[in-house]
Amino acid sequence: MSSEAQQYWDAKSSAQSFSHPMNFEWLADVPKDARILDYGCGYGRTLAELGEAGWRNAVGVDFSAGMIERGLREHPELDLRRVSGLPLDEPDGAFDVAILFAVLTTIPDDTVQDAVMAELRRLLKPGGLLLVSDYPLQTDDRYLARYAAGEARHGVYGVWTREDGGVFRHHPAQRLEQLLAPFEALASRELATTTLSGAPAVAVQYLARSPPP
Repeated sequence: MSSEAQQYWDAKSSAQSFSHPMNFEWLADVPKDARILDYGCGYGRTLAELGEAGWRNAVGVDFSAGMIERGLREHPELDLRRVSGLPLDEPDGAFDVAILFAVLTTIPDDTVQDAVMAELRRLLKPGGLLLVSDYPLQTDDRYLARYAAGEARHGVYGVWTREDGGVFRHHPAQRLEQLLAPFEALASRELATTTLSGAPAVAVQYLARSPPP
């Protein structure tokens, strides 16, 4: 990630909250001792929820030092690690489950998104589960205006700049399908959520399986 992006998320770490919920029904058959990776874990909200539900063999990684520091203050029992880039210091097939919640929206570049998905495929055991939650293109006038301005500025429809300087991306369905193509699709759902500013937005969640070797 760029130094500008790191500074942005470090600045957001003190009071920002995230709203994408975990669908625990999708984990119903996952043993409680399964090793779980939360890539882009932020301040560890999802890992804390997993721990409360009994999955405690989990690791959260994030490139924002501020987010990791906050997470360790609020949840000192969690295994939260700051990382500077890819690949992670873990062997192939190290995890039974990988979680990617509201991370792709923070990565405007195709190449970096592709690299993240390739790394998650490397880290998952064959047959391991991948849970993705992110934003498709929204349909309200506010976002349509943002997309138009963002396309002129960034050259990609769906990439846009917040008033505070943060650059985000919402995805057409075909882009999300492309990112998930190396995995076996199992389930999906749309849900109402809120953005960083508290505005309502539609999110989409996917459950997929890592392919055989």
